[in-house]
Amino acid sequence: MKFKIQIVLDDADGKTQIEDVIQLEKNSDQGYCAGLSLLESKQLLKVIQQKIVLHQARNYTSSHRACSYCHKQRRIKGYHSIQFKTLFGTVVIPSLRLYHCKCSGTSPRTFSLLQSWLPEHTSPELQYIETKCASFMSFNKTAKLLQDVLPMSPTHNGVTVRSHLQNIAKRQESELEGKPICISGCANEWAKLPKPDKSITVGIDGGYVRSCVDKRTNFEVIIGKSFSKTQPAKRFGLVQTIDEHPQRRLLHALRNQGMQENQQITFLSDGADNVRDLQFIMYPESEHVLDWFHVTMRFTVLNQFTKGLIHSNPEAGEEVTNYFDNTRLSSNFESGYSTKSRGC
Repeated sequence: MKFKIQIVLDDADGKTQIEDVIQLEKNSDQGYCAGLSLLESKQLLKVIQQKIVLHQARNYTSSHRACSYCHKQRRIKGYHSIQFKTLFGTVVIPSLRLYHCKCSGTSPRTFSLLQSWLPEHTSPELQYIETKCASFMSFNKTAKLLQDVLPMSPTHNGVTVRSHLQNIAKRQESELEGKPICISGCANEWAKLPKPDKSITVGIDGGYVRSCVDKRTNFEVIIGKSFSKTQPAKRFGLVQTIDEHPQRRLLHALRNQGMQENQQITFLSDGADNVRDLQFIMYPESEHVLDWFHVTMRFTVLNQFTKGLIHSNPEAGEEVTNYFDNTRLSSNFESGYSTKSRGC
């Protein structure tokens, strides 16, 4: 059996164009792979992507060749090509370099016509998949995975993935500029807002990671997850010592989850000062709870210490226990840690 796949294009003038994409020969013998093979699917996606992008580029070129002021055809400076990297292969697009008309009054004499249409030569879909996969695995494994399942270029490697991820990270950092670091308004304004959804619970904690450059040093990474009964969970992470916008980052994550100024928020943490300061500045009226894991961990340490003292001095067990209760227990929970406290 022969399968012929075609593209039917209906342009704005009402003309119809039919172009052959690929022709496949398939049979139904026993043991033969049913449907498309991986190689055939790569070829199909690559050819379709090339034809669609080239038709779009040709249409944009023809519709923007004329000057927007005098509507005359601009003179051609030269021809060149650009490489547009997509999820379904790299497409080489012919492009024109044109002269600006004198009536436009622009300083550069020439410009690339497709530059405004494709300011970046990498598609957003490719950057999205690269960033998402590179968040769970190494850059080289991400590039290898994409090459296995998609018609990616052989030159697409881990260095390319890292470069794209860093560009997206810089773009997200620039979007945080100018955003508030805490909720705005007053209690009277919050009371006029619509009734919010269910309360949001945020679990936040910090841990130390050894530096890959200097093995003798480490830095603290603060990570967290916010839960809502009406919205999907959100995760966030930051290095507070070098992050320029730690409060903005946390507030931005909660706002993306639908948080309002009059919404109830409960923070679960270990009570450390660096974590609590981050929460207090952002949302002063939130509720702060020492999570049960850290409460249990503290009591476990205290219990083990008590057993060691009783075993070492069995005759004064009651006295040692009383001393422990009056000093060690009070010093741990009177120094700022409580199982439940309100922010100020």
